[in-house]
Amino acid sequence: MDVGQLWVTERQRPDLTAPRSRDRRGGTYRRRYFPAPLDERMSPLVDSDAAEAIADASATVGAVAQRLRDRPVPMLYSTLLRSESISSSWIEGLRETPRNVVVAQLRSRDPGLSGYQFDHLDTADAILGNLASVRAGVESLREPWTDRSIHAIHRTIAPATHRGGYREVDVQIGGGSKLTASYVAPPAELVPGLMANLLGYANHSPDNPLVKAAILHAQLETIHPYEDGNGRTGRVLVHGYLARAKVLDHGVLPLSIVLRRDTDEYVRRLTAFRHAEPGERPEAVSQFVGYFADVLADACDETARVIDESEDVAADWEERTAGLRAGSAARRTLDVLSEQPVVTARFLAASLGVSPPTAHSALGHLVEVGVLEPAGGRFKRSEVFQAPSLLRMMDRLVPGIQPTALPRARPAP
Repeated sequence: MDVGQLWVTERQRPDLTAPRSRDRRGGTYRRRYFPAPLDERMSPLVDSDAAEAIADASATVGAVAQRLRDRPVPMLYSTLLRSESISSSWIEGLRETPRNVVVAQLRSRDPGLSGYQFDHLDTADAILGNLASVRAGVESLREPWTDRSIHAIHRTIAPATHRGGYREVDVQIGGGSKLTASYVAPPAELVPGLMANLLGYANHSPDNPLVKAAILHAQLETIHPYEDGNGRTGRVLVHGYLARAKVLDHGVLPLSIVLRRDTDEYVRRLTAFRHAEPGERPEAVSQFVGYFADVLADACDETARVIDESEDVAADWEERTAGLRAGSAARRTLDVLSEQPVVTARFLAASLGVSPPTAHSALGHLVEVGVLEPAGGRFKRSEVFQAPSLLRMMDRLVPGIQPTALPRARPAP
């Protein structure tokens, strides 16, 4: 079957061992898709409405990118990165609180941390893999893209299903078989060629960077080159391409926070990208590019809010610790908290290169001024401390999470 035949009707042979009668009978399905390869220039397919949305989004992204350059608040990059990773995983059904994610991160950095309260963090561990892939992707994908660089991203996201290369089996979305699936991706033998075409477009097309980011994402989701983790991999590629194109060279846009607000629309738009006839391709491409431009613009609005909140938290910490000696372990702890807002004395001692008593003293000072508090809930009986202002900022970005309580009022001078 040649690439470019688009939707194709195929037959599934009867499976007498299947639990469903339809699968036992077998039958035909018109859900196998053979994507058309990307042209070197896809921009001519983009209609005027989508092109206008791209122009507006380009201006908005440029303004936010400049603001990120001008205001390098230390906690900002870590917060954007962590929130994007949590939300990207949320879209795929991996749901965990920001605090549990940073506790899992602490556990990986503090080998001495143990106890029942630190068990059952498997989902948080999986989200950490996504976080690592976003961080690595933003850096590694600044270079020309290769099969190896895409595999490295996927391996970090889904180590349990990564096979060292692209999939060698059929994959589908939804349903118990191809007969009931909502989408059946192209056969495995076509994946290397389709990915070579995608990489060629990424490396050589002169299209507008935002148009390219949108099309790269939609095409990868259509190819579905891996058995699992395709959605998260595709969203990492967006961040990597925006960094490579120097559209956004400091931080990441919280793309997944916006997509997560209406995942049904996200799926609908991806489905509409898979056009049925060659003549429908301009409309299919335009609708997704326009949609994606709006998503990027909304992500810029969210970034602006996170910038403001980060600056407020940094200013609050500075005011609370104004009475502490500059260069003291307590003041130096603030930089550690920006990256790791849940800590132990043991972890802090290793991070600052100080003795355990000095680390305990620093934690005590920060608890006294309200920057830190003993962790509650399942971690109440452990020697874990958390920065409530920073956790509350991340909680706002995750639906259905009870926000961390505000820190207590600053002590009177």
